[in-house]
Amino acid sequence: MRRDRGVTLIELLVVLAVIGLLIALLLPAVQSAREASRRGQCQNNLKQLGLALALYESAHRAYPFGVGGGSHPERQPRWSAQSQLLPYLGQGHLYNALNFSFQPEGWEPLGAPNRTALDVTLSVFLCPSDIDAIGHPDLVVDGAVESHGQGHNNYRACAGTKPYNLAADSPDGTGRNDGPFWFQSATRLAELRDGTSTTATFSERCLGNPGSRDPKGDYLRTGPTTPACSQANPLTTNRLDNPMSWSGGRWSDGSLCYTRYNHLFPPNRLSCLLGGLEDHDGPILSTATSRHPGGVNLMTADGSVRLVKDTIDATIWAALGTMAGGEIISGEAF
Repeated sequence: MRRDRGVTLIELLVVLAVIGLLIALLLPAVQSAREASRRGQCQNNLKQLGLALALYESAHRAYPFGVGGGSHPERQPRWSAQSQLLPYLGQGHLYNALNFSFQPEGWEPLGAPNRTALDVTLSVFLCPSDIDAIGHPDLVVDGAVESHGQGHNNYRACAGTKPYNLAADSPDGTGRNDGPFWFQSATRLAELRDGTSTTATFSERCLGNPGSRDPKGDYLRTGPTTPACSQANPLTTNRLDNPMSWSGGRWSDGSLCYTRYNHLFPPNRLSCLLGGLEDHDGPILSTATSRHPGGVNLMTADGSVRLVKDTIDATIWAALGTMAGGEIISGEAF
């Protein structure tokens, strides 16, 4: 009489080990494929912004301001380029709902007329590789507590190579920078004398993380010099931790904290408030960062988008941030 032979414990352990090995081998490939897909979607978002930028320029014969527009008389103009591109992103109804005579901060009383519109989240402003950890702080409105949070933003307009944020930050009090998007700018294509293929218009920056320190999303509070930022310790230096001021916390606000960046440091280096304590009281060094392995996506004025490696030469990166610096850059250099 034949007896059926069962599976031994050793055989079962061997099978489980083989399955575990296969999973260990396949998981990185699956994760890599997912990231490639997310990076592709991120590049598509930038291309949509590039198309909107081209349509805006065709209609107005200039790019939108980097930060500016109208404001309440008691505040500085701080609307973003993104807010001006809304009609060209299929968001004309949202644009029409905004009152540009008030502020782009829906949480404060002088921005209250825009509160509902500014709460809208737009996927075209968000990179799928970056997890959004910014919460919705509670506000007291007319004595009652209500939850509130503005739509967030990963994609940044290029201000140039100077850390000037608002008008008073530049030596001449205008806020003028050497990139396309600065205080009340209206850059024309003819001003991009370095060439459209080598002038940066948009890149990306990681959202802030209220839960833990994050060198890619934090703004460190340092002294007023660039070396003070480069030498800061991201684990111990005080960071901007105002609940209303996390990196990318609102697409409506043209401050360097939220919708613009500059080319002082190459990608994925530190960012700092250079002597200031908040998002409006001094120069800001805002560096392009991303969750994509090895680099950041960059869009140039001709609408092309590519992944620029972290290892790019600092002088090349700085040259990409200017629109009329006279530098000659080959396409192979970045």
